[in-house]
Amino acid sequence: MSGRVPMSELVKSLALAVAVLAIAAWVEPPRTMAPEPFTCIVPRALDGDTLECRGGTRVRVRGVDTPERGEPRYRAATRELQRRLDGCVVQVVPHHRSYNRIVGDVIACGIEVGPAMDRAGWSKPSGARR
Repeated sequence: MSGRVPMSELVKSLALAVAVLAIAAWVEPPRTMAPEPFTCIVPRALDGDTLECRGGTRVRVRGVDTPERGEPRYRAATRELQRRLDGCVVQVVPHHRSYNRIVGDVIACGIEVGPAMDRAGWSKPSGARR
């Protein structure tokens, strides 16, 4: 017997891998909060995709999933989020809650921060674009 794998076995293996990835794909929870915007006063970046407003309200930015503490580019992503918030009127449009935070669209200086950071390459290669 040769060391070759029949093409049909390769196709089956590939199909199985695709199915597993599809099942494991992250799906955003449905909207559970009214989409009523609020102004985030003096926002402070806690990491690359989470900010805190004066008064302690924490907001997870939808549309981007930056590196976590201890991962490469964590600090750079945190600085990038703060740069995008500085000097701007920041509006948050709530979507849902997760881990004691509001998850929502964050608009700073008229730009939706999450998708802009994602397009600029700040998201991890795979994961949730919450």
